[in-house]
Amino acid sequence: MISQDTIERILEAAPIEAVIGEYVTLKRRGANYVTCCPFHNEKTPSFSVSPSKGIFKCFGCGKAGNVIRFIMEHEQLTYREALKFLGNKYNIPVDDREESPQEAESRLRRDSMMVVNAYAQEFYTRYLWEEQEGRDVGLSYLQERGLKEPVIREFQLGFAPAGKNVFTNAALADGYKQDLLTSTGLTIHYPARDNMPEALADRFQDRVIFPIHSLSGRIIGFGGRTLRTDKQLSKYINSPESEIYNKSRSLYGIYFAKQHITKLQKCYLVEGYTDVISLFQAGIRNVVSSSGTSLTREQIRLIKRFSQQVTVLYDGDDAGIKASIRGIDMLLEEGLQVKVVRFPQGDDPDSYARSHSARETLDFLKKNETDFIHFKISLMADEMKDPLKRSGLIRDVVESIAIMPDAITRTVYIEECSRHLDIKEVVLTREVARIRKKRTTRSAHPFVPPSVTETSELSGQTAISPGSDDLSRCEKDILYYLIKFGQTKLDDDMTVCHFIFSALAEDELEFQDPFYSRILSEYNNLTGDDEVRMKFFINHSDPDISRHILDLLNDPHTINVKVLKESLPVEETLLKENVTKAILVYKLKIVSLTCSRLAQELRQSQQLGEKDKIQSILKELTVMMDVRNSFARELNRLN
Repeated sequence: MISQDTIERILEAAPIEAVIGEYVTLKRRGANYVTCCPFHNEKTPSFSVSPSKGIFKCFGCGKAGNVIRFIMEHEQLTYREALKFLGNKYNIPVDDREESPQEAESRLRRDSMMVVNAYAQEFYTRYLWEEQEGRDVGLSYLQERGLKEPVIREFQLGFAPAGKNVFTNAALADGYKQDLLTSTGLTIHYPARDNMPEALADRFQDRVIFPIHSLSGRIIGFGGRTLRTDKQLSKYINSPESEIYNKSRSLYGIYFAKQHITKLQKCYLVEGYTDVISLFQAGIRNVVSSSGTSLTREQIRLIKRFSQQVTVLYDGDDAGIKASIRGIDMLLEEGLQVKVVRFPQGDDPDSYARSHSARETLDFLKKNETDFIHFKISLMADEMKDPLKRSGLIRDVVESIAIMPDAITRTVYIEECSRHLDIKEVVLTREVARIRKKRTTRSAHPFVPPSVTETSELSGQTAISPGSDDLSRCEKDILYYLIKFGQTKLDDDMTVCHFIFSALAEDELEFQDPFYSRILSEYNNLTGDDEVRMKFFINHSDPDISRHILDLLNDPHTINVKVLKESLPVEETLLKENVTKAILVYKLKIVSLTCSRLAQELRQSQQLGEKDKIQSILKELTVMMDVRNSFARELNRLN
């Protein structure tokens, strides 16, 4: 059994923020760090890491624990395996204990499959370099494509011989079990039928081999490219899904690219294996591939762990681009900042990198990056003269804007769309709002508010004392509805609590009053109905909180609870309208304060003659005024 002393040493040596920071991009919020949860799909960060407490907590899916638990969840390891993992990482010897039969069997099978894959990689790589067939066919093909020995060896490329079962026979002769060979998909088992005897065959025959690595560098699968001209053969085949390989959750090249993506805060996304390798050889190492398949949400989430910025690289084939353009919308929907580069007709990232120098390739990528609006317009430029097709293009762009989770980003792109497509902003804003309303789905989990110690990025204001101004008044109103009606349902899927936390998280807002922010945070950690939660605050150990809650619930400014509940219609409730108004008033106040601050900065810059700064402030002020007007219109609609 692993001693408690060893466990303590591991916990002391492994800072939770450092370990988790190798898997996701952490953003500091006060004393803590936040990010989007690596264990479930979300658009607004609800995953918090506390270095002082040594724990993580996701307020969306509920996963929580210390650094050992994180490794268990992320790497799919047992408790013992996670301790060994961290022990090896921090050079701490881990004493052993007897595993349960189930633990031993599960670990042994996964490890055995990894060992078989490692053997296969060595077999294919050795065959490429040492066998005549491998050199004449596989290596010559790779060299003809401009790949040099260092990059071929780094990516552990190989060649599968043309024989029906050359690899399988070699693996069996070396003591590897048939069950593991078939489980990894390296060998195909054909059962006996009719007059045909049972047979085993290599999955990869006469193909260049591309090993697929996990985040930690272990080989989880393979891709194989045929060099034959037989059109009946698939150009590429991959390992089948297995206990260690899930194609939709894997990105080719991620093991080699992850540090570069994190360092540069940018990821290039390409389609094929050779695109990755050629760009890598050209010095562009923050690049991954979806392995020739349609981009999945799991792959997007994997990219998002390391960077919020993605540049999608397309070849010059219009038909291919139009078939895969859905991936851009998926990236936008996940909240990523998306750019696009289109290569010249007849070129792709691989061919361009081979025919140009490393500097020319990088310069091309930098100079030809464009946002998705320009990209879609250029893609359909020939159709712009047809009113119906132009209308379709506008609707397509607007739908892409509507799925963006961030309100300010949507506003900026509405402005861009209006300018480039010559259509009024108000029309676009209305259409975006209509689409978002139609698409809106309610989460079953509340969002955690950001740290109480950090002020809102949107408002730029300093912390304030309870009840000292209008903003504090707004926060107090929101707390009233939360504490009094938090668990009351506004509709079938949404309580007041969920509605408030979602509305705040949507625009990354946090209470400016540290006192009210503390109450908000404590509320989120409570369980029970409204009465239980109210009693908690009324009887709070901090007399200031108890006093303020009693004042809040008896504030004549707030609605009479009994009258309110008695007046609630069955379907469209007064409660929902008033909670919505409280949130809108709060957001409007924050944006108005921001506009005032920017206007003051603008006056100062005009007095000082700072032309560049004036333009920057004007642009930001225009955006914020549009946001303010949008909130005001929505509020007027409810009044």
